[in-house]
Amino acid sequence: MNEGLSSDNAPTDEEVLRIGEFTLDLKRRGLFRSSERVHLTTKPFEVLVYLVLGKGRVLSKTEILNAVWQGHQDENVVEQAIRQIRRSLNEDKTRPRFIQTLSGQGYCFIGAVDRERPVPEALDTPSSAPAVVQTLRTLVIKHQRSVAAALTSLMLAVIIIFIVFRPVLPDPRLVNPARITRSQNRILSPILTDGARLYYQRFANGRYTIAEVAASGGDTLDTALGVSNPELCDIAPEGGSLLVRDIVRSREDNAPVYIQPLMGGTVHRIGNILAYDLAWHPDGQHILYTIGGGAYLTDLEGGSRRRLFAVPGNAYWFRWSPDGNRLRFTVVDSKTEATSLWEASSTAMTGNDPHPLFADWKGQAQQCCGNWTPDGHYFVFQVRTDNTFHIWAKRERTSLLHSVNDKPVPLTAGPINYRGPVLSKDGKKLFVRTEVPKGEIVRFDQVSGQYIPLLPSTSARTAAFSRDGKWIAYSTLPDNNLWRCRATGSDCLQVTRGLQQAVMPRWSPDGTNIAFMGRYFAKGWGIFVVSADGTNLQSLSSGSRNEGDPDWSPDGTTMVFGNVMEPADSMAIYLLDLRNHHIATLPGSSGHLSPRWSSDGHFIVAMRADDHALDIFDTASQKWTNLTKISGGYPNWSHDNKQVYFFSVVRGQRVVLRVRVSDRRVEQVASLASVEQGPFIMGTWIGLTPDDSPLAVRNLTTEDIYAWDFEGR
Repeated sequence: MNEGLSSDNAPTDEEVLRIGEFTLDLKRRGLFRSSERVHLTTKPFEVLVYLVLGKGRVLSKTEILNAVWQGHQDENVVEQAIRQIRRSLNEDKTRPRFIQTLSGQGYCFIGAVDRERPVPEALDTPSSAPAVVQTLRTLVIKHQRSVAAALTSLMLAVIIIFIVFRPVLPDPRLVNPARITRSQNRILSPILTDGARLYYQRFANGRYTIAEVAASGGDTLDTALGVSNPELCDIAPEGGSLLVRDIVRSREDNAPVYIQPLMGGTVHRIGNILAYDLAWHPDGQHILYTIGGGAYLTDLEGGSRRRLFAVPGNAYWFRWSPDGNRLRFTVVDSKTEATSLWEASSTAMTGNDPHPLFADWKGQAQQCCGNWTPDGHYFVFQVRTDNTFHIWAKRERTSLLHSVNDKPVPLTAGPINYRGPVLSKDGKKLFVRTEVPKGEIVRFDQVSGQYIPLLPSTSARTAAFSRDGKWIAYSTLPDNNLWRCRATGSDCLQVTRGLQQAVMPRWSPDGTNIAFMGRYFAKGWGIFVVSADGTNLQSLSSGSRNEGDPDWSPDGTTMVFGNVMEPADSMAIYLLDLRNHHIATLPGSSGHLSPRWSSDGHFIVAMRADDHALDIFDTASQKWTNLTKISGGYPNWSHDNKQVYFFSVVRGQRVVLRVRVSDRRVEQVASLASVEQGPFIMGTWIGLTPDDSPLAVRNLTTEDIYAWDFEGR
């Protein structure tokens, strides 16, 4: 038989299977009718043989796919093979004689099957006594061989029957969801448990805190800690202590690390170590931490330190298998920010390189943040695909007595995000953070001093009006696509598809095109432009560096943009001539980002990358001057080009300021205290309406922790 058909399910090559007026000749690998070969290609032939051998049993597409293609194709090939088989057998799907389709289950062979063998050649007539003796001796030997072959065939048949008909273990599933928390905002991963309680991260008013709740649900309490801005990392094997980092500036920076007892006791800093993430070693006496693409092991005092291995990026979320032999973790690609799961065995602790867990994972899905079931039978993890997050599981152990699927399978589906899975101590519950991202674009009403929804019932996070004020473009949540509508909210059209991100839209002066910054999955940020009717999407970036914040020259022939997500000393402002695609660096722009061109063409305002102060570039004199030393963000020109509006933080409060170009006078326009900041990558975004009213995005995201019954055998 061909390698595509499992040899465990195959009869001997000499066998002929008769089905109705057809015969399946396994030696010649063909379908015949009245000694005439019927056209049937290799894989459909193997599928037909597999169905015939499993007569009366419902075979799923997955089982057929694994048997014939070893799972290397998708289920569409099974359907194509079935269609070809039916054509060869002259069978009507609605009145099946041979193959019955069971919706949602698979296929079943229902025809009669007879097995035959070719007739052996006759012996020559003996002409002498010695010939008769020789013939008898030959017959005896053949008989002995036949008996042995029959016994072997019987044993193989028993094995085949056992393998074919052994029970199939079902894939794991989640049932009976129960909400643990009550519609909270800004819950972060990870979720940790000591069995009785859950501990999780929260973020509010620019600070991190750690909260706890009973594993069965109830009131949430803030955990008293001795660290001012704690980030939760891991819980001790016995559950008595937490590992935390003290965030100084950003979660992306290396930070001091601490052991925080849960039942009283003083917080304890682990030496002078700065780490990107850390986790307990299974022995409870050592700490594994990561910094600068390397993983290290230290004692609880931070004294003895040993490098374990290197990874190509930042590594975090370290989780040991229950037997302590394998370590799995997440790696963030430093260029694309794509995440993937990696594994290191206990031998890797002596210096062997770790490896990706799913090196052959197809598509642009990103894996992250896994945890083992307490019995080690499953590994559950988070997968990001098309801007949504879901939970998957992979069976870790096979079974001799059962047929099992060892491929990763999804446990959740739908538009809601599911993140950060963790099992209860007994393995019966799976705790997951749910997230329904939503942003509301609001306009500051200068008369009432209130923020009013600009696009009611629309979840968005950045927006821009056309120069004539008749159109608006905005980026949506949670699907991260770009839309355009009339300013009245009518005639809406989705203009982008297939991008991981599409933000910061800017209309061309004539209103026919929209520039924006975006990125494909597992790619860096770049500059894009799309026609206002949703056609002709183009990438304008070279792809070598992260680029963003595009804006147009007044005549629409040139685009200005800068670098994003790059070191401050490597950032600059660039000019792209749209007529010949020539790119030039704006003179003296090194260390600047987020450029905005005044509509009269006289100035370009940009932020300094180091302190976010605002400078302006005079296009006539080709010189830079400081506009304000106040740190800002998201600069916007007023429509008369006399002032620049920007976001800033003054005395700990988020505000919208404006600075007058003529005399550099700064004044506050609005407070953002009533506009809750959301978990969006753009941070505190602001824009302007045609009458220079500030725009902001209000966070309406809801996040909760849910518990599901985890059914896995």
